[in-house]
Amino acid sequence: MWTKPRFKPTVIVFSALVYAIAVLGGMISTRAEANGRILAPSGQADTSLVKVTVEYKKVNREEVLTAFFEDLKSPLKPNAKKFIEVADKYGLDYRLLPAISCMESTCGKRIIPESYNPFGWGIYGTTHIAFASFDEAIETVGKGLAENYVSKGFDTPREIAPIYTPPNHVNWLNGVNYFYSRMETLEGQI
Repeated sequence: MWTKPRFKPTVIVFSALVYAIAVLGGMISTRAEANGRILAPSGQADTSLVKVTVEYKKVNREEVLTAFFEDLKSPLKPNAKKFIEVADKYGLDYRLLPAISCMESTCGKRIIPESYNPFGWGIYGTTHIAFASFDEAIETVGKGLAENYVSKGFDTPREIAPIYTPPNHVNWLNGVNYFYSRMETLEGQI
């Protein structure tokens, strides 16, 4: 089964930046310099060659999630590996499910007793869905997000929010983005 390729926003931004530099190079800077000496005046420099430096840092996602949940004293800490497995299996950003769980249930600390449902999945008024374990919840919700959101082109918190939690999507989005930023900070530290 063919699925649409997934590109991270940073790849798209990087590609756009390289394209802009290549196409609009004359508008950015066309003066060629070497060691502070002008080799060609503005407008006469050859801009066909663009030098781009890319830094790559491998992120240990399990370490990031473990530290994230530990910092927040979350009962989901032992499930860090499961979050990553499910994200990889269903083509999700590995931060999405943890961020949703933190927004919906204070990272699994405030759930309906014995429901193992930190995502608010299927909770409407007095009706709720319960799972046998956090791992089952992570698997079920990951699959549900992939089938009901990502497969339809809704793969970012901004696109998911109005559907996942229509009455309060702006607040929900702000909360999910806050938890994303906490994980991004940890990515830079680990």
